[in-house]
Amino acid sequence: MPCGYKDPGSIAAEIKMTRMVHNGAFLIVEGANDVRFWTTRRHGTCELVDGEGKPNVVSAVERLDGEDTRGVLGVVDDDYDSLMDTSHETRNLVATDAHDLECLLCRSHALDAVLAEFGLPSRIREFEEAAGVDVRTGLLERTLVFGRLRWAALRHDLDIDFGAIRVPRFVDVDTWTVDGDQLARAVPRGGSPDDYDVLQRRLAELPLADPWRVAHGHDMIQILRIGLRQVLGTLPASKGIEDIGHVLRAAMSQEELNRTGLCADMRAWERANPFLVLPS
Repeated sequence: MPCGYKDPGSIAAEIKMTRMVHNGAFLIVEGANDVRFWTTRRHGTCELVDGEGKPNVVSAVERLDGEDTRGVLGVVDDDYDSLMDTSHETRNLVATDAHDLECLLCRSHALDAVLAEFGLPSRIREFEEAAGVDVRTGLLERTLVFGRLRWAALRHDLDIDFGAIRVPRFVDVDTWTVDGDQLARAVPRGGSPDDYDVLQRRLAELPLADPWRVAHGHDMIQILRIGLRQVLGTLPASKGIEDIGHVLRAAMSQEELNRTGLCADMRAWERANPFLVLPS
C-alpha cells in the first residue's frame, strides 16, 4: 500500500493477515523515521509496522483490542497529551517520556554526536562561555519559546494560525536568538479576539511542567540546524534537518534508551504479555 494511504482498518487487516505466519509481537510506530529508529532496537521476533500517523496508530491498536488480537503494541509521541491530561483507553499503547522522539534524542548523548559531526569545538566553547549554559540547555531554552506558545494555544483553544509558526522566520542566524515577541504578534489570526495581549496572559498562566514535554521536536531540530550554521559551526546549506535526524537516530545507544521511561513502559508491557518487543 503506498505511503500515506493507510487507515486504522488497513493496518489492523495487515497485522491480522501477517499473524497467520508470524508468532511474535507487532510494534506499530508513527512513521518512517520511527521505523528507522526502531529497526535496530527491537527484538528479533518483533515485526515493525508503519502506522503513518499517530491517529492511525491509536485507532488501529484500539480496533485490534476489540478484536482480541494479542501481541500488538503501539508507540506514539506524547505530544501534549500528558500536559493536557489526555489518555487513551488501551493498555497496548505507550508514549515517549518527552514531547516526541526528536526531543528524546536531543535530551540524550545523541546530541553530542551531532555537535561532533557538524559543530566546531571553538564556536561551541565560545557560545557556552558567553551564554553560561551548555548547548543542550541553550537549545531547549530557544525551543521552549515556540513550545510554550503551542501549549498555551492548545490549552486555551486560542484562535491562532499554527501555520505562521515558521521557525526560521523568528530565529536569527547570526546570533542564534529567538524573537519571541515578534512570534507572539505574528500568530493571532486577523480579527481574532485572541490577540497579542490575550496570548501573553495565557503564556504567563502556564503551570510549571517538564520542559522536555513542552518543547516540540521538529522546532528543536530546525533551531539546532540554524545554530549549527554560524554560532555553533559552519553547517552548509546543503545539510538539512534530515541529516541531523539521521545522526541523532543512529547515535542513541541502547543502554541510554533502556533508561528512558518509554522503555520502562515497554518492559512493563512485555511482563504483562507473552511477547518481546525490545532486545533481551
